[in-house]
Amino acid sequence: MDIKKKIFTPLRLKRIGAFLIDAVIISILLSIVYRVTGFADFPGVLTMMIEIQKTMGEAASQDATVKVMALFNEAFLQSLLIWFCYDVLTTLLLRGSTIGKIIFRLKLTHIHNKKGKLAYVLLVIVRSFFKFLSMFLFQGLPFLISVISIFANPNSLAAHDRLARLVVVNKNDVKSLE
Repeated sequence: MDIKKKIFTPLRLKRIGAFLIDAVIISILLSIVYRVTGFADFPGVLTMMIEIQKTMGEAASQDATVKVMALFNEAFLQSLLIWFCYDVLTTLLLRGSTIGKIIFRLKLTHIHNKKGKLAYVLLVIVRSFFKFLSMFLFQGLPFLISVISIFANPNSLAAHDRLARLVVVNKNDVKSLE
């Protein structure tokens, strides 16, 4: 029982909760963007996959599979770009928090509580860039690596947090650091 308390700290559980809330918000945003622009066409990917299943065994199915993969990669990249914009804009506009982090009273700040607005803005952009670049290159595996890295170190830092020298903390802890 003591090990569970060390692994599942309130901060780690809050980070996962904040991520899940942000993921729901992104899903809603993606639906709106798709309805307005037709981009991030995951319904088109699904339709093509169903079409492939119907024509299984035909020579045309290989060509259709290539088209589905291209359409999926395009939709995946578009969704990551939307998530990147959401992550950067909300973090900067909401002073270190996404909507999920606000709900769980979390904030992104410098590891050593350094000052400097421009440096912070650049580090937030770098953090989000590496988070989503790795998601694009490795198709979701980085999320698993980030979760493992959050649980593997005492400060609950994800790989992209370490890279950008930022840390997610409880908002009450930030006030006590200042």
